[in-house]
Amino acid sequence: MQTQFNFILNKTVHVIREDDSVRFAAEEMKKHNIGSLIVIDNRGKVSGIITERDLVRAIAEGNINSTVSNYMTRNVIGVTENFDPNQALQVMLDHGFRHLPIIGKDGRVKGILSIRDLARTLIDPHYLTYGKEPEEVRGTGIACPVCGVEIDEYGYCGCGSGSG
Repeated sequence: MQTQFNFILNKTVHVIREDDSVRFAAEEMKKHNIGSLIVIDNRGKVSGIITERDLVRAIAEGNINSTVSNYMTRNVIGVTENFDPNQALQVMLDHGFRHLPIIGKDGRVKGILSIRDLARTLIDPHYLTYGKEPEEVRGTGIACPVCGVEIDEYGYCGCGSGSG
C-alpha cells in the first residue's frame, strides 16, 4: 500500500548549524519536544542530523559544549514523500534510525518521520487512512473508504474497517 507521508510526518523542520553547541541542540529539542534536528552548514545546505542518541553520547563523554558537527550523523538517509511505510520501517530497522527526513521532489527536506509516527500509521487504521487520531475523525463527515458510511461520533462505520 502506498501512503503519502504528507499527513503522517512532522512538517515543521527544525534546523541547527554545524558550529552550534551540543547544549544548544539539547535546548532546542527540549523547547520543541522533538528528538532530532536537521544540521545545516554555513551555506544553508543539509549536512547531517543530530538526535537524542547523539546528545547522550556527547554528555556521557563530558562534551556538552562541543559543536554539533562532532556528534551529528553526516551521511543522512531519507525517504521520498511517496515512500511506502513498510519500506520506511525497513530503512529505520536496517540503520538503527528513529527519525527519517522526508525529501521532496525538489531535493529539500519536507519533514521528519519519527518511529512513533510510523508505528502509529502502521497499526492505526484511522491514522493510516486519514492522518488523524480516531477522536479527530469521529462525527466529522468523513466516510469509511471501504463501505462509504460516515464514521460516527464513536468511531464506527458500517463495515468496521473505519472503527476505532
